[in-house]
Amino acid sequence: MKKIGALLLIGLLGTGMLFAALNFTAVDALYDNEQYSACKTELLKMRTQAVTAQEEAEVLWRLSRVVLGMGDDLDKKDKEGRFAAYEEGEEYANLSIARYPNAFAYHWKASNIGRWGQTKGPLNSLGKAKGMLEDLTMVVNHFNIDDYSETWYVLSSLYNELPGAPLSFGNNNWAIGYMRRAMDTLPVHKLYPGHYKKLAEELWARNWSASKRGKELAKMQTSWDKGGSNLERYRFYEGKDGGKSKPFYSSVALDQMSDRQEAEMVLAYLEAKAKSFTPLLSSDLRTLAEIAELRASWLK
Repeated sequence: MKKIGALLLIGLLGTGMLFAALNFTAVDALYDNEQYSACKTELLKMRTQAVTAQEEAEVLWRLSRVVLGMGDDLDKKDKEGRFAAYEEGEEYANLSIARYPNAFAYHWKASNIGRWGQTKGPLNSLGKAKGMLEDLTMVVNHFNIDDYSETWYVLSSLYNELPGAPLSFGNNNWAIGYMRRAMDTLPVHKLYPGHYKKLAEELWARNWSASKRGKELAKMQTSWDKGGSNLERYRFYEGKDGGKSKPFYSSVALDQMSDRQEAEMVLAYLEAKAKSFTPLLSSDLRTLAEIAELRASWLK
């Protein structure tokens, strides 16, 4: 019996049936530090080591994520290179969904499509908007994930950058509601200056006075209290308490300041935080430079 057991163990080892689960800690650290090329190389190796469909799906959505980062690192003038990267990222996400449907694959599929659309221009990519919304809806409704900051960021971008009816379904107020949820679910290990920039830009463009905000947020609270799906309800997240809450970057309640006052406050908070935050990544520095230009334009 012992000999049979030993032979069975050798057989299992030889066929790969005895295995350790893949550990993504190292590749996630590479991604977080924007070492995208090294991260992709390791993930491609890990794909060959995946044994279960779920493991391969975990590798594939990470490949979708890292390829998007690689596309973002390309010069903005290199549109063909960016298109190719985002299309590759979308394909990895589709493969992940086919292997083992999961929320992260749907998120990164939508993110790659969104970047493709931003590169192409919103009016030239309207045909992709509905599918993108369906993917994001899977994340927040089907998988019931309401605390993934990056999904709310992408939803906000989608609603903010699309035209409204009759051309499409853009809605700036809903975009701000989603963006506020993105801010309230920010991870602590990275700076995420793009989130601050996005909220500030949306608020500056809306330009409600403090008195108008107070009235509109009170109306939104009624819609928030009605409930509904996550996608529907979080449209009104901004008014969840009628504007009485204080954002983490403010000592003043939402109904006590104007949109543009808050926009300035958001970026001032980020500027102070960035001075002591480590590590500052190359993408952080690029975004902070863009924010400096944005704030200067507001003073003109």
